[in-house]
Amino acid sequence: MNSSVKNIFFYSFLVFFFSWVFVNRLGINKLAIQSEDTIPTMFLPVAIIKEKTMNLDSYYWMMLGKYPHPDDKSFIRGLTPFYLKKIGNHYVSAFPIITALISLPIYFLPLKLGMPITWDNLIILSKISSSLIVLLSGVFLYILLRKHFLNDEKKASLLTYVYLFGTVNYAMISQSMWQHGTLMLFSILGLYFILEFLKENKFKPSNAFLGGLFYGLAILSRPTAALAFALVLVLMLVKIRNIKNYIKANIFVFAGIALNILFFLWYNNKYYIGIQNQGYSSQIFSSWLSPFPISLIGVWLSPSKGILVYSPIFIFSFVGFYIAMKKGLKENSQYLIYFLVVVLHTLIISFWKHWYGGYSFGYRMSSDIIPYLILLMVPFLNSSFYEKYQKLFLFLFTISVFVQIFGIIFFDGIWHAAYDKGFRDTSWLWSLEDSEFMFNIRRVMVKLKFLQRACPKCL
Repeated sequence: MNSSVKNIFFYSFLVFFFSWVFVNRLGINKLAIQSEDTIPTMFLPVAIIKEKTMNLDSYYWMMLGKYPHPDDKSFIRGLTPFYLKKIGNHYVSAFPIITALISLPIYFLPLKLGMPITWDNLIILSKISSSLIVLLSGVFLYILLRKHFLNDEKKASLLTYVYLFGTVNYAMISQSMWQHGTLMLFSILGLYFILEFLKENKFKPSNAFLGGLFYGLAILSRPTAALAFALVLVLMLVKIRNIKNYIKANIFVFAGIALNILFFLWYNNKYYIGIQNQGYSSQIFSSWLSPFPISLIGVWLSPSKGILVYSPIFIFSFVGFYIAMKKGLKENSQYLIYFLVVVLHTLIISFWKHWYGGYSFGYRMSSDIIPYLILLMVPFLNSSFYEKYQKLFLFLFTISVFVQIFGIIFFDGIWHAAYDKGFRDTSWLWSLEDSEFMFNIRRVMVKLKFLQRACPKCL
């Protein structure tokens, strides 16, 4: 196992980081920061290490100078960019802070050695941090698979590489300091310790505590992790059955959760003053504006955002679930739980106005469920069907990786700038002719002088 972990860690990091270095330094894709959403997370470790604060006041003008509020008159009107919140006389991140906190070790030594605070330097540190976060989640996924799901080392490695390179983890999550990678890292760790707790009815309290601790960190990283956590509690009830033992187990689970709550209350009261100033608070009741069920179909099948379009390998997640249920619900109840995580998450997200993820590559808003989609493939790999359809599986895996490589090369926001009409009119997400993939094909043809314009309809 150790050699496999080392290989996954070393080679995957090289691919994650140097894929970007290659296309960026050659000028193929000059976009270094994929979204303004990740900007405060890039600067927060600097503020913590250099100034021992979570306030971003010292870097406000640096951020605003390069990434102002989208309103052209923001300087005149005094608008705070959407990625920050102004609390009194201070500026704080409008997004959860956990990704920044676990990136502190990457930032610490360079800053202590006097590294200048420039965009170029912070971009490098952010790329290393985001790559390592996704990479560590992949390593722990491999350990989870080997310990609880797969005896075959090669199959566990294969699913780990699907997770790392056949999904938006490669083209997007590992390339910027999003919250999603941190959520997946802690969700995988949380599930690992919960399954350790349930294993062979040992019910070791420390495992329940660690399961709650890591799921709590996942929820602090991104609140959508609460759905998976709630369903994992249902799995615990199914496995334990005895109500008294279940209550005892939950005491330890919620002790781990409580530490996260205390930390949240501390930094919220110190820096945000009140819950109403948290970045998502203002959106809770006003952002459920998507045209359901078209949006739900779009989450899965939109030509420019769909999960099964950008990672067709996930077709085998549904095959795996079918195989598990055919063998019996009693023996495979955990797969029903993972399936419900996937279905309910995509259902809820489909009501959110930005179900497609805004300016991002692929299915960003649904990336939180990638670990559960991977686990749903396990029954397929453990069945006789895998030998029969192995070539198809590897073919769809190859296509999925190819799509992600396309994202590394081409995702620079130009397609969004040309076609994005916002959430009120999502017809642009359904056009095959003007899909992100076809647009990028035309960009290549323009470079080769076979076409004059990649966007014929644009003025």
